[in-house]
Amino acid sequence: MRIRRSVSLSTATLGLIYAVAVLVAGALIAQTLIMARSIPAAQASSTQEVLIVTPTDEATAAPLIILPTPVPPTPLPTATDLQTAPVSYHPKSGRYIAVWLPPSFSGGARESFEANKDIIDDVSPFWYSTDSSGRLYGTRDDELVQEAHANNVRVIPSVHNVTSTPDTVVSVLRDPQRRTRHIQNIVDEVQARSYDGIDIDYEALDSSLRDDFSAFMRELSAALHQNGKLLTVAVHAKASDYGGMGGFQDWVEIGKVVDQLRIMTYDYHWRSGSPGPVAPAYWIQSVTEYAHSVVDPAKVLLGIHFYGYDWPPSGSATPRPWSIIQEIIDEQGATVNFMESNADGRVEESYFSYHSAQGTRQVWFMTKTGLASKIKTVQDLDLAGIAIWQLGYEKPEYWETVRQNMIEDPTLIQRAINPLIPDH
Repeated sequence: MRIRRSVSLSTATLGLIYAVAVLVAGALIAQTLIMARSIPAAQASSTQEVLIVTPTDEATAAPLIILPTPVPPTPLPTATDLQTAPVSYHPKSGRYIAVWLPPSFSGGARESFEANKDIIDDVSPFWYSTDSSGRLYGTRDDELVQEAHANNVRVIPSVHNVTSTPDTVVSVLRDPQRRTRHIQNIVDEVQARSYDGIDIDYEALDSSLRDDFSAFMRELSAALHQNGKLLTVAVHAKASDYGGMGGFQDWVEIGKVVDQLRIMTYDYHWRSGSPGPVAPAYWIQSVTEYAHSVVDPAKVLLGIHFYGYDWPPSGSATPRPWSIIQEIIDEQGATVNFMESNADGRVEESYFSYHSAQGTRQVWFMTKTGLASKIKTVQDLDLAGIAIWQLGYEKPEYWETVRQNMIEDPTLIQRAINPLIPDH
């Protein structure tokens, strides 16, 4: 009898445990169903939202895109969506015309794109940055990709460190494992969004990162080219290997692996310095001649600034689009002067002064004459083309100059004729 009573007690205990387990499982299933119903319907919409996570190692105001994501935050566009009109021929005008875009494709940038998409080859929207682990964060716009491809314009977004924490990328470049992860994230994003490539714009790094940066560019180039994608890079202007801020950028090594070397030939006088020409012609000449001597000219793009600087009596300048510069000239009745040259050589920029509450301010900006001179430098050295910072900032006549001097380029016409001439 004692044995039977003991068995019954064990059976009852097991039955009780089973019943509790069933109740717990039922509660979990019910909770899962409630959570599923609470998921916003917007996840299935076509708006350009991104999966947002706050990095634990650094604060950032921009949303973080975790790439790749097991469940995309928005439906990935199909290849048909993003390649309505596949890219066919570049450069359209005989030389490349690349433009950087602001993160938001609106206002003056969209209007300028619409007016000049027939001659623009590449657009590089300023969309992405990296955290210290190599993940990407920022914004993106699939509608822009569709519109660009429909007009035979390649989309090559920029990954940059022009943020409040520019040195974040240092730990990525120096650590081979993080660097590899960063490259994989970039390639995954390029593939998923049907971009034509990626543009790297890592600025103002210490020269001790030279080998790490070169290794990063080699590895990224191999990964992108393996998938039929392009790699471009924005580099600091310099007239010698370790000149200026570009000591960490080895042009000889980088030039071997990139498709475009876009030289930021502007900010000779920069916002935190004293007033003066933003890109004097004598400086442009020395930088491009150096580039020509160490990089295949067919890869070199000369940077063109579509903005001006407005310096106060003391302190940092404010970058101004042409529309604001024109308003200042009109409101102040300012007299615009043209500096053809100074003691250092040709300058070919305009400037004027005006009065403000802080005192006398000075504005410098590019003119039609200066732009034509820059394009002539491209032609004389037979460089690949120009890279413009940034679309929407310009004086309308700048595009007239581009069309007059780059579309009707006698150098390229002669190049096309040469194979038809005996002994050529």
